Amino acid sequence: MRDKTLHILSLLSQSLLEEKDLFYDAQEIWEDLAQRGYSESDIERALGHIERTSLDIPGPFWSDSIPVHRSYTHEEMTLLSAKVRGYLWKLKCKGVIDHALEDEIVQKAMNLEEPAGLREIKTVAALTVFGYEHKFQLNRDGITLADSHLN
Repeated sequence: MRDKTLHILSLLSQSLLEEKDLFYDAQEIWEDLAQRGYSESDIERALGHIERTSLDIPGPFWSDSIPVHRSYTHEEMTLLSAKVRGYLWKLKCKGVIDHALEDEIVQKAMNLEEPAGLREIKTVAALTVFGYEHKFQLNRDGITLADSHLN
């Protein structure tokens, strides 16, 4: 099971190297994973791993000062529940995301067909943070997935 998860993470990393966005290109990426023989539960397990490792620990944006609160538009407040906005606040307080990543996550959530619930925002946030971390590490010093803290 661990090998499948690591292999899926490696394939997701390859997608990022190909300049794909794990959110916007999700359908194509998931279809590729399915064609390679990965089940929905295998993919969900890999996403769960990304959530646990990327969203549950203090991140690179953590500081001991309280982050600035984001003002949501009326449309954003309509489509993003108080729980969703609270979850994003929690991620910002933990330093997992900064203002720019929060804006990116909100924009992606606004592009969903249905209003984003807590489950959806966790997935959007995890994929966004994973993509950011991966690109940042590769651009900074050529670190590969095997060298990252995701293992």
